[in-house]
Amino acid sequence: MSIQLNVRVESYDVQPNGNVKISSLLKFFQKAAGDDVNKTDLNYDNLSSHSIAFVLTKMTVKILEDIKQYDELLIVSHPRKVRGVSFPRDFIVYRGSEKVAIANSIWVLFDLNKRTILRPSVINDIGDLPPSEDDLIEIDDIRRVVSADSLSRTDVLKVRYSHLDMNNHLNNTFYSDFIFNTIPPKSHRSDKGLYLQINYKSEAILGDIIDIYSCLSADKNEYDISASKNDGKLCFTAYVKFN
Repeated sequence: MSIQLNVRVESYDVQPNGNVKISSLLKFFQKAAGDDVNKTDLNYDNLSSHSIAFVLTKMTVKILEDIKQYDELLIVSHPRKVRGVSFPRDFIVYRGSEKVAIANSIWVLFDLNKRTILRPSVINDIGDLPPSEDDLIEIDDIRRVVSADSLSRTDVLKVRYSHLDMNNHLNNTFYSDFIFNTIPPKSHRSDKGLYLQINYKSEAILGDIIDIYSCLSADKNEYDISASKNDGKLCFTAYVKFN
């Protein structure tokens, strides 16, 4: 099972350097994943009637070529075999015959009442999401250990109503904007070779205050980012590397 989605990069999808915003790519990915699942009995409305939703816990993106305003793109997405509680899903972005970006993602089932992760067995009687073995892609899973002493607070944000989605929490596509807002604009000359990994640690809801901390590597092309909420819980971590 897989899906193909045709999109065009519009003027509101790009950064000042003319390259696509990562948050716009994430929106394309979210639409492709949603459209794919909505072809099954695990569609959003059916799952939500059981107080269940798919939520994202990890996203890894690699930009292979700069993606520009008005580029016509084909997003291809494949669900992969369930691993533990994780539902992996891959994305490949084509511009014509050229592969311009790839992404790995991890989704889990989420109890909308208890706000906890569920085992895949809870959907056994609801529906099925057949995995695909087509176009398997691998992106390095870079695990970072960063000392808290090396991080400096670079931003403070409040979750507003416009940030929320139908799961009543901060939508995953906003996180990359928060991340890149902490990185100096001079780093954004080209996104070719850009690597981004976001680990979503706990949901953020209306009114949460998020403190964002970042650290620049010695060679000035790597950034580690960590964000905590006002309740003391870790909200997300991220790693960004420019080529």
